[in-house]
Amino acid sequence: MSEQLIRLINSVMDKVKADSEEWISNLSLKYEAELMSVIEDEIRKHSNELEEVDRQTMLNREYKLYDASMSVKAEYLALIDELTRDVIGKVKERINNERDSEAYSKLIMTLLNQAVEVTQSRELVVTCSPRDKQLISSLAAKMGISVEFKSGDDGMLGLIASTKDGSVTYEATIDDVLNRMIDYIRSIIKDVANEVVKQ
Repeated sequence: MSEQLIRLINSVMDKVKADSEEWISNLSLKYEAELMSVIEDEIRKHSNELEEVDRQTMLNREYKLYDASMSVKAEYLALIDELTRDVIGKVKERINNERDSEAYSKLIMTLLNQAVEVTQSRELVVTCSPRDKQLISSLAAKMGISVEFKSGDDGMLGLIASTKDGSVTYEATIDDVLNRMIDYIRSIIKDVANEVVKQ
C-alpha cells in the first residue's frame, strides 16, 4: 500500500470518526434535551400537584383554625351568658334578702313616683308580690296615691302599675329593670373577662 492510500484511508477514518463522534454527540445532546424536556414536564406536573396539595393543606389548616376560633367564641359567649344569668340571679337574691330594708322601701317609692309620671294618674292598679302589699299600701298613702291591688307572684320584686281603665301600664319589676340592663351587665362582664385574660 502506498503511503498516499494509507493517508487517504487514515483521513477517511479520521473523518468518519469525527463525523460519528459529532453525530453521537448531537444524538446525545438531542436525547439529553428530550430527556430534560420530559423531566421538566414531570417536575411541572408534580409541582402543580404539590402546589394543589399545599393549597389544600393551607385551606384545611385555615378551616381548622376558623372552626377552633368559632368554637372558642361560642364557649366564650356561653360563659358570658352564664355569668350574666348568675349576676342577675345574685342581684335578685340580694334585693329579695333586703326586702325589709330602707333601701328597698326607697326603691318602691321611686317606682311608685315613676308610675304616677308615666300613667299621669294618682289612681293606680298595682300588681305586686303579696309580701310587698303592706309596704306599697303604706307608701302610697303617704304619697297621696290611691291603690287597688292585684296579686302577683310571691317572688316578684318591684311592681306593675296601670291606670284604672288599663289604658297605660308601667312595668317596674326588678326583672324588667334587669332585662333592660342586660346589655350593660354583659358589657361589664366582658370588660372584666378581658382584663382577666390579659393578666
